[in-house]
Amino acid sequence: MNYLNRQQFDLGADSQDDAVTSTAVLDLKARQIEDRMFALPASEENQRIELGHQLALLQIDQEKHADAWNSAMPALKMHLRNESWEQSVVVCDTLFRCNHDDSLVALGHALWLSITFPVDVTLTIAQLRHVIDETPSDSDGGAVAAAMAGYVNQLRGSENNNDDAALVVGQLLNDVARRHSNVQNQEEFDHWFSRLELDQPDKLVVRMRNIIDVLVQDQWWIDRDELQKLIPS
Repeated sequence: MNYLNRQQFDLGADSQDDAVTSTAVLDLKARQIEDRMFALPASEENQRIELGHQLALLQIDQEKHADAWNSAMPALKMHLRNESWEQSVVVCDTLFRCNHDDSLVALGHALWLSITFPVDVTLTIAQLRHVIDETPSDSDGGAVAAAMAGYVNQLRGSENNNDDAALVVGQLLNDVARRHSNVQNQEEFDHWFSRLELDQPDKLVVRMRNIIDVLVQDQWWIDRDELQKLIPS
């Protein structure tokens, strides 16, 4: 699956009437999911949790952010318990978009999981893109995130021959360099990349880890030491 530029719903609300229609459609879809959840027997708890995540996506579009957070959180716990790393990141991405007090904590978890485990490279890039969007233009954090996207894509993207990911990474790096230091050409880019030590993977990984620690603070929902024992060689 390609997680770049995902659109959960495209209801085409271009006018006030369309917006009313879109709201009605969202309300209907949410009620349908709630009805399905209510009808499930107790033995289908996992399916109920999965539907809760689908409901959360609708609730975000409905701007019911607190409800969305509560609907999605059980899915994260379930996927972590099942060691389903990619789906755990997907749910963390949903939690990040809930406009909750702990949304940045969710982003930190999404970053750690998607960098640590070999999930779809486009999902990792999508999380790093959030960092770029959340940091000031002159902050080195955005540059570190963009460079990390390039590094991860080198490690994983080549295995999947993902041209879309390579194009997105290139655009991210160019955009970040331009906004950070007004970089205008390849020579300036190469100098900028070297000056910020973005070409040194060991230092890059440490700086990315520091960004994640700032996002999460001490609110880790996972035992990183235990999870690192599960990392494939």
